Amino acid sequence: MITQMKQGPAPAISPEELDDIPILYEDEGEEEMEESNIHVVTGQIIHVCVGAHLANLARYQVFANMNLYYLPGPPHPQTRSLPYVSPDVMVVEPLDPLEGEVRSYTIGRDGPGPLVTVETLSQRSGQQRDKEEKVIVYARLAVPEYILVDVTGAYLPERLLLKRLQSDGTYRDERDTDGGVTSNLGFRLIIEADSQVRVLDVVTGRKYVRPREAQAEADARQAMAEKIRVLQEEIEKLQRNS
Repeated sequence: MITQMKQGPAPAISPEELDDIPILYEDEGEEEMEESNIHVVTGQIIHVCVGAHLANLARYQVFANMNLYYLPGPPHPQTRSLPYVSPDVMVVEPLDPLEGEVRSYTIGRDGPGPLVTVETLSQRSGQQRDKEEKVIVYARLAVPEYILVDVTGAYLPERLLLKRLQSDGTYRDERDTDGGVTSNLGFRLIIEADSQVRVLDVVTGRKYVRPREAQAEADARQAMAEKIRVLQEEIEKLQRNS
């Protein structure tokens, strides 16, 4: 079951309305830093599996590592980029479906703010940025759910944390009794015994197949098909020689 979620701010946002919001050009100063493999894998799992969960709801779109522009200025003095953040994963409900090679999402032009943002903490993503600055940004943009993930526990002892927007514009921290988190969009995140994140359907309990599991299943099917082909050839050979 998917609960109707309040979307972000109205299409027009001005600096006057958000005069206390941090101005971020997120990748600034991080150009030479690389993401850890576990950070990349975690983001891929959430992106693919949340996308699978919402696949039948055309009004929602799920993007990964895409620039989210939230203010008309000031532009960066060197790159001329407008202020932006790049959520590891975000769920949006654009005014019109975004098709083709989508490079960014601009609040106001493309639609309201995200319904959900997910950040997987790492050295590169920055503890202060994800746990402090982005909390302010997402709250001021009225993002209903902000999920923090750290399967290692190095940067977030809880490993999973959902910040749910309250009527006063602040976030309340939530975790399920088993340590997972549950979105109003009908999916849950848990961390399994293999220390990897898992996405589940709240209603059915279905576990969405992770990208690497999907590849492993495809490889297994291909191997089985090859075994069957070889066996059929052996049977045909025996039949011809009998």
